[in-house]
Amino acid sequence: MDTQQIIIKSILIVVLAVAALVLIFPGRGARGQAIRRLAILLGLVVGIVAVIFPHLAQAAADFLGIGRGTDLLFYLCIIFFIAYVVSASSHARRTDRTLTVLARKLALLEAELRKTGALRYESTVASGNETVFTPPVGRAPAESDTDLQ
Repeated sequence: MDTQQIIIKSILIVVLAVAALVLIFPGRGARGQAIRRLAILLGLVVGIVAVIFPHLAQAAADFLGIGRGTDLLFYLCIIFFIAYVVSASSHARRTDRTLTVLARKLALLEAELRKTGALRYESTVASGNETVFTPPVGRAPAESDTDLQ
């Protein structure tokens, strides 16, 4: 393995590691979202430049010791794909946790309302995903009861 291959492999490994760290630890706030958007924008700009000026991709590949510009673009596509998968996986985990917390809170609220007699099951909608709540017998529906239906 010659020196040029060691250099490009080292660069690719570092870039992949940095991309993974940036996408895993940026947080949920505006800063993390800005980093992801800038990364996407950078990828689009590099792609557009590579299409308009293919000789620049070849020049960059020669500088990095890669045989062809298409190989360099392929490596960059792999980096962006891995970054996307890491980002999507992280987002899915956060969404699952949020959904779990909401489901638990809803179950506790329903149990408390049924315990106090403020709420009871009457029927389940045919889709199976929604439950219709009605006030107990002998009690007039309040405005908040109709909001739940």
